[in-house]
Amino acid sequence: MKKIVVFLLLVSNFFPSGCTRPKQYADYSRHSGFDRTEIDSATLRNLEVLGRVWGFVKYHHPAFSDDRYDLDFELFELLPLIADTAPAARNEILAQWIDGFGRYKTTPEKYEKILASDSVFEHRTDIGWIRDTATLGRELSERLVRLRSADRTAGNRYVSQTYYETYDQWSPNPCFDGEKPYYDLSNPDYGYRLLTVFRFWNMVEYFFPSKYLTDKDWNDVLPEYIRRMAHPTGSYLRETRRMIAELDDNHAQYGGGIFELFGRYRVPLNTGFVEGRLIVVTPDTVPVKSERKAPFQVGDEIVAVEDKPVEYYMAQTREFISCSNGNDVLAATADQILRTKENRPLSIRYRRDGVTRDTLADVTKMPGHFSWNYLWKYHRTFSILEDSIGYICPDKLSKEEIPEISNGLKKTRGLIFDLRYYPSQDFNEMVSQYIVPDDVKYTVRFTYPDLALPGVFYARDYSYPTYKTEKYNAPIIIMVNEGTQSYGETSVQKIQNNPYTITIGSQSAGANGNISKFTLPRGILGAFSGLGWYYPDGWVVNRQGVKIDHEIRPTLEGIRDGRDEMLEAALSLIEEKTEEE
Repeated sequence: MKKIVVFLLLVSNFFPSGCTRPKQYADYSRHSGFDRTEIDSATLRNLEVLGRVWGFVKYHHPAFSDDRYDLDFELFELLPLIADTAPAARNEILAQWIDGFGRYKTTPEKYEKILASDSVFEHRTDIGWIRDTATLGRELSERLVRLRSADRTAGNRYVSQTYYETYDQWSPNPCFDGEKPYYDLSNPDYGYRLLTVFRFWNMVEYFFPSKYLTDKDWNDVLPEYIRRMAHPTGSYLRETRRMIAELDDNHAQYGGGIFELFGRYRVPLNTGFVEGRLIVVTPDTVPVKSERKAPFQVGDEIVAVEDKPVEYYMAQTREFISCSNGNDVLAATADQILRTKENRPLSIRYRRDGVTRDTLADVTKMPGHFSWNYLWKYHRTFSILEDSIGYICPDKLSKEEIPEISNGLKKTRGLIFDLRYYPSQDFNEMVSQYIVPDDVKYTVRFTYPDLALPGVFYARDYSYPTYKTEKYNAPIIIMVNEGTQSYGETSVQKIQNNPYTITIGSQSAGANGNISKFTLPRGILGAFSGLGWYYPDGWVVNRQGVKIDHEIRPTLEGIRDGRDEMLEAALSLIEEKTEEE
């Protein structure tokens, strides 16, 4: 009976290969027809091989340059044939499945030339498994090896370069717009949950430039989540978000994972970790429901929420929210701990002056992140602080302000850039004109995938243009912390080319390189840093953050006194530098 099924599968595959007519599939729009709650070790191994082969074929076979075939539905056809079969039969089915997509040309010389190039990055995907005949058998292995050399000039419908309409510009980071979102799935069956795992794992396997930086070996992620999805310990959403968190990349928070999992209602209280404790960090007038009816005060320590300690929420963050480093974990925990899915007050236990208190705090709908705003009293684009020291907050800087700012810089003896705020696009223009010297070659190094040879990445040094204008030649201090992310980290690298620059603060977000978005079944949104990002000397920005000269962190005493200690340190450093001169 199984041979008849395989024959029908191959026949249905064969006829479309010679024409442009799309293959007809059963209706899999709501159900894959494949469901399990438990899998044994043999089935797990079969599904792991299937996931690898399916993904390899997806990105390598020239047949997928157009929409004749639907790889999602191809997977659903394969699952009942592969799951419980013997290894030899599994390999035969997969080999014949590949044959069903028709003939194609190979261009091995083209790919050999690519691999011999000096620009190929040292870290690339190990595809040695396609030659493992002990696991795959000779025929399946041969087909995969030949596919590696297939002519993919026509491109692939499932991955392409990213186009940014705003800038009318192409970028080499991968784009996955060809994937179907399946928004209407409420509780996906196991086939769809496997599609989620296979789609995500293979995207990362072949196109995530920083895969080598993840804490967990990526080879271990595939079997782990094949098993988890069979009988998820949590919901499909939680297991999917847990899987995305394995990227260890702050950019993977795209799509609102925090809000999906922990709620869009939040106590509007500004908190942050100070000296290892969760502290109320700015003045607040949060309505509370208690006998005292007193608002929280700056310096109050949050001890527990809904009778769960802060450590519980930190563990939740580490498990379900992708964070590049420890600073990011603290920032995400400070945000999610006060969230709820219901519009109801949260019970909060807090400590003030050694006394522990309990209260109920109202929530409000807050789908965005609640950030720690430091310099609220100076929060404007350009200010001259005490003793003729300039301060620039870059988040709202516009081109129209640049001439006025340049004139103002002439009146200063030192300059502070507050890169704890995310810079505007026009900020880059101002830095190019007045900060980076003409004789300095401002260069960054980034890596990006070769879409025609999946798993191979290029390294490229890119020099930004500067302008022949009068440059700032007094002390410059850059302030950074976990809020310094992506374009903010690039801006830091750029300013650091001015020889008068000192960078202070704490570890930045460690998430740079244009984001590559993706969609998983049930419309779950995600992303990763589509470019690897470095200093020219090889210093890795992703996960590690930008280079810092002096570490400065807020203290509990400073928070209670309403001081911005990083700003104070910046002012002191400028004083020291000007006295030396």
